[in-house]
Amino acid sequence: MELERWRQVPTYSNPIELAEEWEDYGIGDPFVFRYNGMYYLYCSTQDDQIGVKAWSSADLVNWIPEGLVTKEPITKGAYAPEVVYWNGYFYMYTSPGGGGHYVLRSQSPTGPFTVQTDNLGMTIDGSVFIDDDGKWYFTHASGRGILANEMSDPYTFGPDKLIPEAYLQHWTEGSSIWKREGKYLITYTGNHVFSTGYRIQYSISDQGPLGPYRTLENNPFVISTDDKFNGLGHSSTVLGPDLDSYYLVYHNLEGASTSGPPVRKLNIDRLQFNGDRMSLLGPTFAMARPVAKMPDFSAKEVVPGSTVGWKQEQLHDKTIVMSDFKTEQAFTAEYNFHALSTDESSSHIGVVFAYENERNFMFTDVDSQSHELIVQRVNEGKMLLVGKAQIPKETDLTKLHTIRVTSANGKIKVYWDNMYRLEVDRQIAGGEIGYIYASASKFAPAMLFTAYSNDAGGSSDYETVKPVPGSIEAVHYLKDKNRGYSDSLANEHRGIAADDGSMAVVLPKAGDWLQYPIQVKQAGTYGIDLDMLPSDAETTIEIAAGAEKQRFIVAKRNKADQTWEQTRIGNMTLKEGYANLKIKVVQGSLSFKTMTFYPGDEAFSPIDNVPKGMVGMWIPVDGGYETRSHEYIKTFAGSEDWTDYRMDAEFHFPTIPTSDAGLLIRSVHESYYPHQVQDAFTGYYASVNQDGLTLKKVNYGKQEILKTVPLTIQKDTTYRMNVQVTGNRIRIYWNGSTDPVLDYQDPRAYTHGKIGLLSNHSDIIFHKVSVSK
Repeated sequence: MELERWRQVPTYSNPIELAEEWEDYGIGDPFVFRYNGMYYLYCSTQDDQIGVKAWSSADLVNWIPEGLVTKEPITKGAYAPEVVYWNGYFYMYTSPGGGGHYVLRSQSPTGPFTVQTDNLGMTIDGSVFIDDDGKWYFTHASGRGILANEMSDPYTFGPDKLIPEAYLQHWTEGSSIWKREGKYLITYTGNHVFSTGYRIQYSISDQGPLGPYRTLENNPFVISTDDKFNGLGHSSTVLGPDLDSYYLVYHNLEGASTSGPPVRKLNIDRLQFNGDRMSLLGPTFAMARPVAKMPDFSAKEVVPGSTVGWKQEQLHDKTIVMSDFKTEQAFTAEYNFHALSTDESSSHIGVVFAYENERNFMFTDVDSQSHELIVQRVNEGKMLLVGKAQIPKETDLTKLHTIRVTSANGKIKVYWDNMYRLEVDRQIAGGEIGYIYASASKFAPAMLFTAYSNDAGGSSDYETVKPVPGSIEAVHYLKDKNRGYSDSLANEHRGIAADDGSMAVVLPKAGDWLQYPIQVKQAGTYGIDLDMLPSDAETTIEIAAGAEKQRFIVAKRNKADQTWEQTRIGNMTLKEGYANLKIKVVQGSLSFKTMTFYPGDEAFSPIDNVPKGMVGMWIPVDGGYETRSHEYIKTFAGSEDWTDYRMDAEFHFPTIPTSDAGLLIRSVHESYYPHQVQDAFTGYYASVNQDGLTLKKVNYGKQEILKTVPLTIQKDTTYRMNVQVTGNRIRIYWNGSTDPVLDYQDPRAYTHGKIGLLSNHSDIIFHKVSVSK
């Protein structure tokens, strides 16, 4: 029945086509802004056109054109417009033609926006973040990393401050800072919009919007270089309709327009969170994904006496307007409202939650005189102060404001205009939500979008359907016992802390299992990686999806150092569509944090020579290929599905090598464009120079040296190098040696990918290159 329910849910597919997109230009640099329960989308303007287009939506899928929200002449070719709301006004930041920023202002998200400043400079792709204390920050692009500016008001910017960790080793743009559960996250994009390897990365900070940040291992976390779907980037992040989830909005590259600028399309995929780690349920392409979940209860506007689902009660000198429906114990409630008048000496507006009856409920009161947000509890008719916090002194309560309340795990959190203001340690039951105000007051509120969902703090990540191919967080199993986890895990299934700020799950004994809802894009064979702790005993696990079921043996390891290992456990055939995926321990125990599925059905076929090709010029010479030292060039062959293989090569250097060249192993996501990072691929590089042999791990410009072996390399001498990659182990043999000169076990292995050749401005001739099992 549960799977049938998913099959009935409406779907959408990336990329999303919108009515009235810019002709021969599409949707580039999309920014989605949420206000009063609605979403507003803005995008870059076609280079020779004036104005900024916008669309609105209630569900992130069905978008209504709102036309041009500004027709100011300076908006010709307006790049990357972004909008922020503050105290009754909407502020737009854009860099027309990439020639510096302007600020525009409106009293509506659909305009008209009018220009408020001269050209402020600061490159392109400006984005505003407002912290919990009401302080503003601006970020923008550079070739050194993302630059940030502290702001004293919406129009005034301090000096540039470099965020060095937000850097893609070349031009870095499309930044956005936001905050979730006390952590600052920054997303950013690079390197060039016309590169198939245009990608999105994120970093996280515990200290503040200016950092310091740290970049987690699962980066870039959005990338695809597939011929049909590539150039993914320039994202924005927005709260989902269910008030708990978050969605990433980004574009893909379709190609060049007839006049030269890029043509791009809109994409929206759901994010998931596990502690410090953020990942995307995607990127999805041409896949019928379920639409975003809506709130469990909502009203676009609440008018006492006429809005269905709401009732009005009198409590002494107070009026309470309440919903007919009750939240569960864990919930998120949102209230959007503004005062009708401020002509009284003491004026209060409150929002109610956990309402059981007139003698037992909680409410958050807003005092317009003291500018305080006050949380109070009514217990058996007695009012008790629970907590209070300041709101900005300039707050005008006749303008729309938002209060959001979450209750989960014994904590109540209160947000004012998306700024976290206070937390209360209190376990509460569910109840009705609503508003409270003085009956005789002229300060009564206009009650606009009001809603709740029975999720809080990311709990909706558990129930959402995970796409395959893709990565599943171990902690995101279905919620209920005997539905999401076995009965014996009632105490143990909460898991353990992993090494990257995330949480992992322990299945301590045979018979323990976890279950996840998945959606397989198309039937086929998929490789499976587990990110797990080694065990000192052999472990057998069983993975089942629908009628498909398969067992895998995980070899025992020396677990003394407790190093997390990214390991390929094998292949499994899956059917297209929805299924519940169960992972069960048959023998031993299992501790893991992610399970990743990727296409693995392309048959291995031996290669007798690598064709010339992807970057630079490969000159055919005597059955091989020669390069020249004035070029950085690389070429790739085979399939990203390939896992274990042997690669053999003969080569010599016509001149004494002053730089490096060598073999690429398990390479994925390769791309090329002149204005991007040089090492635009992810994989291993067996590099040779005059000092010897080095095994490197490469991830789009970042090189990690794994192991180096000194060798004497001379010109005009033929060398033979053989690479064997099996599981997490890489062995390199030199000149026919029976023992490897380099033997490396990578616990964080790249598990699959193509083979290739690379020459970093080196004279080298590859005589023979072959690949076999």
